[in-house]
Amino acid sequence: MIGANLIGAAAQVRAVLPSMRSRGWGRIVLISSSVAEEGLSGPGPYGTAKSGRHGLARSLAWEAGRDGVLVNVVAPGFTLTDSRPPIPSFITDKLAAGTPTRRLSDSDDVAKLALFLGSGANGNLTGEVIRDGSSAARAPHIGP
Repeated sequence: MIGANLIGAAAQVRAVLPSMRSRGWGRIVLISSSVAEEGLSGPGPYGTAKSGRHGLARSLAWEAGRDGVLVNVVAPGFTLTDSRPPIPSFITDKLAAGTPTRRLSDSDDVAKLALFLGSGANGNLTGEVIRDGSSAARAPHIGP
């Protein structure tokens, strides 16, 4: 879990950062999870690895910012996707009720946020963890 979710991300950044620095422009968007901040019973190594991405982004923001490279983290909460098995509506409704917008994010919401952070429209936002709507509320977990 640590290898795939933290060391792998650091290796990818190490591979692209020199060319971004030499061009004087770049955007790095790391994908994390609300589990990094909220925790969740069970996936301790997963949350640990994802929170390591937060520290990586903060450090890189200071190291690479002067070279025109901005580094941020997207931290989705529970996100509706086509790849997950159907979830009963009484569960998704309860999760949605704990968000400011009263709806769960879908993969398009997360993709649009990452697209903004990785584009020229992001002129100076760096070293930040951006939470999508599903994690903005820090909603309590549904118990077993």
